[in-house]
Amino acid sequence: MSRFQACNDAFAHSIARARDMIRLFNGLSHLRNDPANDDALRAAYFQAVSSFDFYVHEIVATEASHRFRNAIPTRNIVLPMEITMIASPEERYIAVDLDIRERNSYKAFVDPQKLAEVLSCFCEKPWELIASRHNEIHGDGVDRSSLIAQLKSIWKRRNKIAHEADVNPTMSGVSLWPIDQPDTEITVGFVEKLGMCLPEVISQRF
Repeated sequence: MSRFQACNDAFAHSIARARDMIRLFNGLSHLRNDPANDDALRAAYFQAVSSFDFYVHEIVATEASHRFRNAIPTRNIVLPMEITMIASPEERYIAVDLDIRERNSYKAFVDPQKLAEVLSCFCEKPWELIASRHNEIHGDGVDRSSLIAQLKSIWKRRNKIAHEADVNPTMSGVSLWPIDQPDTEITVGFVEKLGMCLPEVISQRF
């Protein structure tokens, strides 16, 4: 959908950067045998997951603005009266966009529950729609529970990297949780494929 094109382009660019970090890992591994090489994989993992989170924020803001401009129903989006009372339509639209972005800025949409909550402002049963769209595009035959479980696992690992430096606490801070290239590539591919489903899902009407 054309209104999401800029979001899609930014997401594709960010995912490409994650794959560049995997290629960096391969290059380093050919030059030296060093556990520090794994940090390139951690960077790729973090980049991919953060890209997905940013992508969700962008398509939510885009869809909310589109619906406000076109008087299309949403749920659970409450705007301050001072915004709705702005006389100039364009100034009002800008204020709506800024308000929605600010309200969502602290939320992590890699959390499957948070993702469902924000998508439910625009459609019913978002995870069922995601699974259906995922199978339509990718032909994987997966169900909603599998998608939710995999995203939740990825979200938890991303938090270990982001908030705990990926340190294994049982080793007194001297060892990191293991990471390998196949798992990182699977993660990058998974969030990319999941992201591709979202424009169609968020565009559904009640």
